[in-house]
Amino acid sequence: MIYVLVGGPRDGQHVDDLPRGYRLSLSDPQPEPFGDFATVRAVWFELDEAMFRSSQRRS
Repeated sequence: MIYVLVGGPRDGQHVDDLPRGYRLSLSDPQPEPFGDFATVRAVWFELDEAMFRSSQRRS
């Protein structure tokens, strides 16, 4: 499975592992073809970014 990242610092990238701050898009349930692979959209959630920064400050 290939993820297409939408928004955030990695917008437009195709990755094989879902990075922190991105979640699967619930509005696009059907994978789309990308060469020999199926792709799904993963969207950036700013709330996740804010929570990640908060946890870093506590460390």
